[in-house]
This record gives sequence, structure tokens and C-alpha cells, in this order.
Amino acid sequence: MALATEDRIGELLREKLKEEGVSGQVEKLELFATPEGVLAEIVLRDTSVLEEARKIVEDVEGRLESEGISLLPTVRALWQVEEVQRIEIPSPPDAPSDMVGLLFKGSLKSGARHQEVWVAVTTSALRVLRPLATSDQALAELVRAFLLHRLSIGGAGYWDPIREPRQEIDEGAALYLRWRPYEALKTSIDNVFNPSGHEIREKSVIRFVETVNFGKGTRKIRRFLDVLEDLPGPGGPYSRGEWLPTSNSEFYSMLLEQEKRELESYYLDQVAKAEKEFPPLKVQFPAVFN
Repeated sequence: MALATEDRIGELLREKLKEEGVSGQVEKLELFATPEGVLAEIVLRDTSVLEEARKIVEDVEGRLESEGISLLPTVRALWQVEEVQRIEIPSPPDAPSDMVGLLFKGSLKSGARHQEVWVAVTTSALRVLRPLATSDQALAELVRAFLLHRLSIGGAGYWDPIREPRQEIDEGAALYLRWRPYEALKTSIDNVFNPSGHEIREKSVIRFVETVNFGKGTRKIRRFLDVLEDLPGPGGPYSRGEWLPTSNSEFYSMLLEQEKRELESYYLDQVAKAEKEFPPLKVQFPAVFN
């Protein structure tokens, strides 16, 4: 029933967007059923049709509400980061040199629209990032990475740079940029399931399954949190005395909820491929697969 409802809502949204001439600008339309209602995310290539698309989706939302169906929509546009540059700001008289952070201006583009955004990097964030980026240009590249990350986040927590042109990189955001936990954990999954060569891959997967199996069936390979610490973990620090994550769980705790879902989905896809490629695994290790 839920799938039928999702299919119907998807068809209805696509039909209305096409009728209003907006469908050609739709990059992605995804639906996901939850106990609270059906989540819908519509991503557009050009922000010039953003308000029009929002109005269309609001009309569909009202129609479904009259039928007792709760639609929870997010309509956003794709943005490109064209340029990031540091803006000089004066320090208060006689203030310590590290009292004031840095300010950067970013130039974004979506379709024909350009948007300026401002990113303040706090002093506590600078202390985290300096071992990684010793020059203003290197810091500007990290600010670019921060903007790209913020723009990539969908769902209810998405960032609209038109409504919120000011952003801040605090210590927490700096740690995320410093360690790139999503990329690190995805690489850990790939190190297990996607090393080069069929024989190497098979040995790597078997070794991983054997490690999970060491728990005598108390952990299951399809439960991502069960096996999180069995994946290859973090490396060493970049500089003496620097804090570093010491476990995959610490990396995982840095992730946004959407990133956690995406990472788990990616991991389960790799497990499914391994089961298909190496059928004896389920026979040899039934406890961890059942």
C-alpha cells in the first residue's frame, strides 16, 4: 500500500510539474514513506523556477491532505561554487592577533542566478584547520569544500543560500572538514569490498566476514552498526599533540542523519554484491547472514 501511494504521488508531482513547464529543470525527484508521512525531495537545476516549483508542490500537498495523505516536501535548487576569496577585516585596537577569525566571500551560481555568501571562520576553527591549511589559499579551498558540503545536504536540513547568505565554520564544522568522516568511512567500506583484483577482493571479504563471525552469531553483517568497528579504522594524527578520532564510531558520530542513511545504504549494497559474487559465504558463515 505504501509503495502504491508513493508511486501515485510521484506520478502526480511529475504530471503537475510537466503541465507547468518545470519538469525539464528537475534533476531529481525522490519519495520515501515514513510513519509521519511521505517525504518528497525535488531538486532543480535552475533556481529561477524554484518558487514556481514550490507553488506546484504546495498545491499537490493540499490536494493530498484532503485525502488524508501527509506529504512532507523539500524543494531546492542545485548550486555551483564559482569562487571563494578571503576578505580582510580589521582587528580591534590592541587585540591579540588570534582574537578575530577570518571572513571569506563565496560566489555561487544556479542557472542564470548568481548569489554572494559570506563564511566566517572562528578562531577555534582556525586552530583545528591550520595544520591542514597553512595559507589563506588553502583555507579558501576548505571553505569551498564546506560550501559544497552544505549545498549537497538535502531533506529538511538543506541550506538555501538566498535566504541564509551567512554561514559560520565553528570548531565542530572544522573537525568535520579536517577529518572528512563520510569519505573516511566510505573508503573503509571500499577497502573491504572493492580492493583491486577478484582474488584479493574475495580474500578481503572473507577476512571481514570471519571477523564479524568471531562474535559467534551475536552480530549480523547486514546491521551496519554491528560491524562498524570491524571496518578499517582511522589513521594517525597529522601533527604532534593533535586530537584525532580513534574509532569508526567517533567518525560516525560526526555524520548528519542523511549521511548515516546514505552510508548504511552503500554498505548494504556492497554486502549484497559480495553475497552474489561469492555464494559460499552464506553457507560457510550462516550465523552472521541469518
